Amino acid sequence: MQDGVRRQEWRPPAVEVGDVEDSFAHEASRLHKEDRPMPALKRALARPLRAITWGGVLLGLLLVAGLATMLANDHHRRLEAAQRQSRALAVGSERLLALELRNLERAMTGIAGDAGELFRSVPSQAPALLEAAIGGVLRRHAELHSIVVLDRHGRALTAGRGDLQLPLWTDPLRRGQGSALYIGPPQRASDGDWVVPLALPMAGERWLLARLRCGELQRIAGGLDVGPNGLVSITDAEGYMLARVPDPHGTVGRRYDLPRRDLLGKQAVVELGSLPGVVDGVPRITTISTLDRSPLAVQIGLADEDVLAPWWPYLQASVAIVLAYIVVLLVLLYAVRRSTRSQQAMAEELKAGHAELRLAHQVGRVCTWYVDEDAALLRWSPLAREIFGVQTDALPVADFFARVHRDDAARLQQAFDQAFAGGAVLDQVFRLVLPGGEVRWVGARGQRVEVADSERRMIGALTDLSERYQAREQMSEVERRFRLLFDRNPAPFWVFDPDTLRFIEVNDAAVRQYGYSREEFLAMSILDIRPREGWDEVRGAIQRAQVGDPPDATVRLHRRKDGSVFEVRAHLSKLDFDGQPACLVLAEDVSERLAYERDLAYQARHNPATGLLNVRALTDQLDEQGEGYTIAFVQLRGLQLVADTLGREIGDAVLQSMATRLGGLGARCGTLAFQPAEDFVFAIGSEHDTQRVLDDLLQIVSAPMRGKDSLHQFEPRIGVAVHVAGDGHSAEQVIGMAAQAAHAARAEGNVVVWFDAAVTTRLADRLRLAGRIHAAIDNEFQLYFQPIRHASDGSPAALEALLRWPQADGSFIPPNEFIQLCEDTGLILALGRWVIRAAAKAQRRLVEAGWGELPIAVNVSAVQFFNSDLVAEFTRAQQEFGLARGALHVELTESSLMRKPGQAMQTMQRLHEQGISVSLDDFGTGYSSMSYLQHLPLDILKIDRSFVADVETNPRNASICRALLSLGHSMGLTIIAEGVETPGQLDWLAAHGCDQMQGYLLGRPAPLERIIDALDEVAA
Repeated sequence: MQDGVRRQEWRPPAVEVGDVEDSFAHEASRLHKEDRPMPALKRALARPLRAITWGGVLLGLLLVAGLATMLANDHHRRLEAAQRQSRALAVGSERLLALELRNLERAMTGIAGDAGELFRSVPSQAPALLEAAIGGVLRRHAELHSIVVLDRHGRALTAGRGDLQLPLWTDPLRRGQGSALYIGPPQRASDGDWVVPLALPMAGERWLLARLRCGELQRIAGGLDVGPNGLVSITDAEGYMLARVPDPHGTVGRRYDLPRRDLLGKQAVVELGSLPGVVDGVPRITTISTLDRSPLAVQIGLADEDVLAPWWPYLQASVAIVLAYIVVLLVLLYAVRRSTRSQQAMAEELKAGHAELRLAHQVGRVCTWYVDEDAALLRWSPLAREIFGVQTDALPVADFFARVHRDDAARLQQAFDQAFAGGAVLDQVFRLVLPGGEVRWVGARGQRVEVADSERRMIGALTDLSERYQAREQMSEVERRFRLLFDRNPAPFWVFDPDTLRFIEVNDAAVRQYGYSREEFLAMSILDIRPREGWDEVRGAIQRAQVGDPPDATVRLHRRKDGSVFEVRAHLSKLDFDGQPACLVLAEDVSERLAYERDLAYQARHNPATGLLNVRALTDQLDEQGEGYTIAFVQLRGLQLVADTLGREIGDAVLQSMATRLGGLGARCGTLAFQPAEDFVFAIGSEHDTQRVLDDLLQIVSAPMRGKDSLHQFEPRIGVAVHVAGDGHSAEQVIGMAAQAAHAARAEGNVVVWFDAAVTTRLADRLRLAGRIHAAIDNEFQLYFQPIRHASDGSPAALEALLRWPQADGSFIPPNEFIQLCEDTGLILALGRWVIRAAAKAQRRLVEAGWGELPIAVNVSAVQFFNSDLVAEFTRAQQEFGLARGALHVELTESSLMRKPGQAMQTMQRLHEQGISVSLDDFGTGYSSMSYLQHLPLDILKIDRSFVADVETNPRNASICRALLSLGHSMGLTIIAEGVETPGQLDWLAAHGCDQMQGYLLGRPAPLERIIDALDEVAA
């Protein structure tokens, strides 16, 4: 506290002399316990009322306990009886159901036996002969919808509809103990009714399928009396509802999570007590009975509402009795209380006066004091001990002044002396030092008065003002800190009048941010820094803030002095400013942060190379819309190859061009996304003609794409999957289906494939085939060899090794079915090593047979070429079998070389160093640049068979072949023509300078020994 506080800052309220005397007299009388009889009187008056109250409450509790016990016992007995009834009904229903199924099983067993005999004796006539037997059973068993004989795949062998799902549900879990009958999930019959398929195995991997109408099960369930709200249901092993009474929701055929499904197929009866229904939520006392010969369960439920319906009147009567007792007791208590109220009035008035005075002193922290005429002792009321922490009721006046703060003691002493001597009013504020050293601010007011026997004394009141002075000091400190925080805060702050909206104060940060001077701000309103379209929102926010609903920190636009706008998140609170209501605003500039967040959000949802949505954003968008659509998953093989071959800049330009092409179609017909590095995902809206859009899409991706100085042709593969609203598939699942279809298109050589269950099957077959390849590499594959002959005289020039995969039945799996799969799975590396070694071994055999001058050409996959040490593998094979230089050739495709020209050139150079010639296979079908080809260390060019076909009659093919022959010879290369199958082709090629030829006309692929025999025969 600061010293020298002016006395005029606070004036304690005047205390009348009479009031002070009465207060002090009252305190003195309390100290002498003169008011003790008053509480005793009140207790005496209250005894009859307490006795009646406790007696009535005790009697009421006994009454309530008795009635509650009776009701609880009755409630328990009713529930037990209902559980027994539920069990009896469940057991009876289970027996009826078991009898029905045994009858059907016997009938089906008879038909199965006849059918088995007919299929053994007269298989061709068996279906027709069975029709009569089946018709008789159907006439005897009206509950059967149909009976059909099926093969092991579920296809119908007799009249009627088959069940292709048969292999999926004929498992042991759908057959009971001691029964051969399988019970399948419910199906919709052709007439719309629900049926339950019953399958009985027959000889010869055949099945007898009977379809039991669910209406028959419904009839069994409907014959039971389970009350108005009771339940009878029959379910199968997977929770499918086969019958339910009542069934207002059409639950038959639906699947539910039912209790105790672990008991299905076992004979059991389980009491479950009260359970809520899985369909309607109605609580019922439930029993489940299961069959041992069939995986079915019968559930009986008696509704709690029906069981307890007679119990509720008892409860209501008991409640009425208790309420009547309470009313009587209350009336009695009211009468007794009214009789004692008047007696207590006087005591309450006396007590109230005493309490009010003491409460006023406690709240105001006021205590009374007086000094006798001799001015020796200062006495005070007991409350002073609590306020000032002293332990005595009296203190010498000199000791009291010794405890006054030294800066206030002289002033207080002088004022006290003047008041005591001359009768002036004592009115002082001073500091009192407590025994513990704490300083308290005290207000003292008093006056000299005369009491009994003309005795004079100084009497008055002491008020503890410490909290008031501390609050005043804290307020000053808060104001100082607020001003410091306001002025030096780096964020813009201002205070404005909520009525006029004019600025009252602004800080330096606001001046810097908005460009106005402080004087300009104080002449403006807050509307001047907001665009005009935001004025109504400002007024509404201020009105809500004034009624206690502060506005949210929504981002809003503010305007600077130069007219530029920026985004602000404003925080508003109410305060008093210089005694008037005002609003304080903190304006947080969030422009850069929001721009950054928007950029992050855009990058998270878009592919940076194309600007298209990424697949995750597309799935989120489709799931949010919840509508039907068609997904076209587009794979463009060769797109990544452009970047790898010609550089990232050209690759990105080509990718951008393709994205622009597809983006136009996407904007018109749906939504387009990109999945690096070669996949586009196109969601076609259900309102568009899907086939027309797919045709347009195929036309776009099939058209050549112009690059910087060349055209690029891509190999599109499109998988299509359809999503119907409400089918339960997420967008991610539908896109996955379309991707599977695209992979299937790639594997099968198709352009467009629509997803169905067969696609998944085919892909699974490919994976299984990959597993077989891994096991077959060492001992199942064989090399066949096709001769390459000189065009001039037909003499053998070389052999080309061709991979074959023979099967146990004598057939072969075509290479186009497993080569691509090997490349996709990486098995091509192991398979390629085997081929190189097998070719080297075959060349060794040629040497031994006297044909060592014939080299063997080995086809090398692009994956093997770039992902293995090809030179080392050929070198090891040559060394292992002691081959001469030039004994092995390598054949590479044009497209594989152009993937990584630098690496390709280095590898080919190393092959040359080892004496291994390099052939360029299928020349003319790729998109290689002559600038690359002329620098590659090639030895041989092989003209693709597509150009050789009809070369003697097709001018276009003839022109291409002449150009390729001229180009190859100009580069000093040997030219081999592939696919020569007619004498006309052979003569034309020989006439135009082709060096060597290969084709069925000159020799078909065959095992090495047959090739050697043929060579020996020609030589002989």
